[in-house]
Amino acid sequence: MLDHALRGALRLIEPVGFTWACLVVLALLCLRKRQPRLAAGAGLLAFFIWVIGATPLSGSLLASLERPWVGVKREALPEADAVILLGGFSAPSREEVGRLHFNQSADRAVTAFELLRLGKAKTLVVGGGAMVVGVEPLAEADLFKDLLTKWQTGGPEVISLGGCKHTRHEAEQVARLAVERGWKRVLLVTSASHLRRAVGVFRTTTELKVVPVPSAFLTSASVIAGDSTDLVPRSAGFAKVEAWVHEVIGWWVYRWRGWISDAAAN
Repeated sequence: MLDHALRGALRLIEPVGFTWACLVVLALLCLRKRQPRLAAGAGLLAFFIWVIGATPLSGSLLASLERPWVGVKREALPEADAVILLGGFSAPSREEVGRLHFNQSADRAVTAFELLRLGKAKTLVVGGGAMVVGVEPLAEADLFKDLLTKWQTGGPEVISLGGCKHTRHEAEQVARLAVERGWKRVLLVTSASHLRRAVGVFRTTTELKVVPVPSAFLTSASVIAGDSTDLVPRSAGFAKVEAWVHEVIGWWVYRWRGWISDAAAN
């Protein structure tokens, strides 16, 4: 009981919880001073923060993108010419090993390694963005390739796509490689929430047989413990809503720009 109370108190001093608490107090003070409009505004904003940060709604939204990919058996996947690991699972860092910081999408890399261990392909293609650290331009894919080269004395061939602007750019680079090397089928690894858009743009941009491989599930679609309702909101819910909004808008922008064809969308 004491531990639960302490956790609740700690949440109240986190940025989201503190902001929510301040809005609740402001709404109550406005009510006391008979300022109903200000009270309603503060109360509605507090309620919005609570719904996003303390209820299962945010998880349910993101799970709607992840759920179609639940149950994919990696052992049953066909062999392919290459494993395509989309970027976004790490970022350049001055201090981390290999100058790479791995984020909550790092399961993408683990999934790609597992496919290689299972013998599903002999080539790993790594995508990702680029940024300037100090005055040095660094690409996620280049750093990851360098790290793998240091760790292994043999094994699969690793190809870096360099710095890519977006998923469409990664697909264009892979299409070029496929023509040069005569590839027919690839295993496409990315986050489950991003997979629908990624598969759509790869099938539109390339002539490859694209086999989707989900990873980096962030909701109860995969996690045993389901989302619950809490008293104090936290930032995790907002991160899930951000990911959901990014994918929903990204899907329609890609469709509008012709990067995902009607055939690939169905």
